[in-house]
Amino acid sequence: MLEIICLIWLWRVNGKHAIERGQNPKKYRALTLGLWFGLEFTGTFVGAWLMQLLNAGDNAFYGAYVFGIIGAAIGGFTSYWVAKKAPMGNYRPEDQPNGWNNQSGGWNQSQNGWDNQQNGWNQNQNVWNNQQNVLEQPQQEPDCLFAPATIHIIEEEGGYTGGQDAFFLNGRPICSLRPGSEYTFTTYAKKNVLTIGRPTPELSDDTTALKFIAGEKGQIEIHACAGRLLPGKFSNYTA
Repeated sequence: MLEIICLIWLWRVNGKHAIERGQNPKKYRALTLGLWFGLEFTGTFVGAWLMQLLNAGDNAFYGAYVFGIIGAAIGGFTSYWVAKKAPMGNYRPEDQPNGWNNQSGGWNQSQNGWDNQQNGWNQNQNVWNNQQNVLEQPQQEPDCLFAPATIHIIEEEGGYTGGQDAFFLNGRPICSLRPGSEYTFTTYAKKNVLTIGRPTPELSDDTTALKFIAGEKGQIEIHACAGRLLPGKFSNYTA
């Protein structure tokens, strides 16, 4: 019974970690079951073989059982580590295809910081609040694009050696880039906040946050270097 409880807990935790890393949780949950039962069976087989070599007699069953538990524990720990260290991806949960309402630190949590920005958005505050009320109604569809926009992030050389910058879109992790690398992904959301280094934007800091409107089949190019966005090199975006 305890083994089943541990397996269910691990199955849920690994799925949660996979989603946080932008990966499909089904793959990592299947990996959890495979490693758990696979290594448990292998441990039981090895334990039974060793007990037979040792002529354990009536204690052979207990020896095989202990080795099976050890194998299951190793499999569970391995699956946990793999899900925890999964590469950054661009997966969106099926119940939120546009990643809008489930963003950690997304639009709702950063509304105060958004309204306080002196960048022209305050002129549209009433329209924005009306759209937000629509988003909060479960029967309404989120404001999204029919055809996704493509976002291309380029991490330029220089700044520091051996470091890397983490990028977030609407509070959700997107990728982590080293100097000289780049990453391309798509979004269905019209209004977006891209941040570097942290999920939520700093107030009045355009070097770590970019608020923009994506167009249908848009091609947006974003440049960054050493923990800072480079607004002067952005292209094909509407602030």
